[in-house]
Amino acid sequence: MKHYDVFILGTGTAGKLVAHRCIDAGLKVGIIDTRAYGGTCSQRGCDPKKLMLASSEALESARNMKGDGLAGEVSIDWREVYNYARRYTQNIPNNTEAELKGIGVDCYLGDGSFNDEKTFTFKETTITADKFVIATGMKPLELRIPGAEYLLTSEQFFELKDLPEKMIFIGGGYIGMEFSHMMARAGVKVTVIEMTGQILSPFESFTANHLEQCSRDLGIDILLNAQAASVEKENDRFIVKYSLDGILHQITTDLVFNTAGRQPAIKNLKLENADVVTDKKGVVVNEFFQSTSNENFYACGDVSNKNLPLTPLSGLEANIAAKNILGGKHPFVSVIIPSVAFTIPQVAGIGLTEEQATKAGKKFDVFSKDASGWFNNKRINAGCYAYKVLVDQKTGMILGAHIISNEAGETINIFAVAMNHDITFQYLQQTIFTYPSWANDIKSF
Repeated sequence: MKHYDVFILGTGTAGKLVAHRCIDAGLKVGIIDTRAYGGTCSQRGCDPKKLMLASSEALESARNMKGDGLAGEVSIDWREVYNYARRYTQNIPNNTEAELKGIGVDCYLGDGSFNDEKTFTFKETTITADKFVIATGMKPLELRIPGAEYLLTSEQFFELKDLPEKMIFIGGGYIGMEFSHMMARAGVKVTVIEMTGQILSPFESFTANHLEQCSRDLGIDILLNAQAASVEKENDRFIVKYSLDGILHQITTDLVFNTAGRQPAIKNLKLENADVVTDKKGVVVNEFFQSTSNENFYACGDVSNKNLPLTPLSGLEANIAAKNILGGKHPFVSVIIPSVAFTIPQVAGIGLTEEQATKAGKKFDVFSKDASGWFNNKRINAGCYAYKVLVDQKTGMILGAHIISNEAGETINIFAVAMNHDITFQYLQQTIFTYPSWANDIKSF
């Protein structure tokens, strides 16, 4: 039996930060993970995705500039894309564990659960602690359809060394659309089955609809309002059946991915034994990232039910949780959070959509335009560029901003600064930006 001042479950962004803060304060800290150290984002998510995307971005740029300065054919070598990302991720587990051990954290590997409010067991080991921190993140959402065992997940996508002729993604959210754009540019015939009437459902319909058209132009077959019904294996291929307009259809493909979403990775922890309340979003916490039902438990990162599952928020939440574990009373102060889907072009948004603002009874002006003909877009021969900005009629404050462009993920950060620091849309447009840059286009929004 081992006893700790603080015991942490999860070695991703949130878990590591809490460990560092608590060790710095002189506490005895232990940490455990069920798989390779380092978490999802660095190994099976954001970072390798962006590394793989770099080839697609380069291909798109080269194709767009062919005849206007570039000559010859460019294509994607997926085995090299895989190797490129792998070179980045392969040392993360060992480096992360060595880092934690180096500062004095006891490190464990195993899948365990809670016996009671103070006891966690795994394999032949029993752990007790004064405080527990749940930072186990999320995992792919389980699809309960016949043949679900044939579905691959986003994690297995990063293990693909060779590409098939055809691929289906069940779910047209962030993951499904980002992977679809990579695969289509790599020469794979892609189909997306989306159960709602819009891809990228969290985003403003204006930008999501623009991306839908861009995706179709790329050759991606998008089936909206379609419900996956079953998956059957036939030799080395798969038959995916789905319902659309009350009719059952089917497609034959080489690989099928479940990209329907993610869920908190807490099922096996038996948190109910520790009197820790959870909901479908994760561990229910207060403004201190402390369990609302057990004051000795904290949850931060994607597994808490407080915020969107985004890596920058994981670090922010972990820092607040650590301060409170160390005896403070530091509440989470609400921030307005930007988000981006790294398709090509990118789709980014912050604040309210037009539908949300209308339902909230806001009085606002809409500044919206297709900017595909503007200089920055024409300079690189890109396709879609459009924006929508919602401005409060009384205060002049920005209620929401939504952009689709090759640099939407960067431009939206300008709006994040403005909205979190009470800068009106008028003052933002009066700011002197570098010219001619994408940020400078805001002056013409």
